[in-house]
Amino acid sequence: MDYTIESLFGSIGLAAMYLRFVTTRIDEDSHKARGVFVAGYSLMDSGDLSRDERLRIREILVWFHKNLPTPPNKFSAGRAIFWFKSSAEEAIKQIWDLVFALRQHGYYVEVHKCRRLGNILYEDKFQVAAFPSKLDSRITVQ
Repeated sequence: MDYTIESLFGSIGLAAMYLRFVTTRIDEDSHKARGVFVAGYSLMDSGDLSRDERLRIREILVWFHKNLPTPPNKFSAGRAIFWFKSSAEEAIKQIWDLVFALRQHGYYVEVHKCRRLGNILYEDKFQVAAFPSKLDSRITVQ
């Protein structure tokens, strides 16, 4: 299925939308929901994929490695949560491809949406990192 920003959220207010993609599987170390990148690497290493599936997931993860900026070394994420900007259309297309592959292998992936984040600590053209805050607007789950 081909997802576009407009098909998910309509055409009004796109600039103010932030998106997180998480699995419902709990990470053994952090005890938090495992993100789709960690899940993608885990699935790739599981031995449960065909050669073509493994290559496709690797291709997606390499795309993010090459195209998604990383915060400067002085940035300490701590309990910050990374969110995609809805304007990062190519990144979101790539994420949906990863979500599709994860769902094909039994992962349940949720999309969390938020229109306003109160404590943004880092920002680039694709994403923001923010501490959870009472100033955040309501987060919806799809």
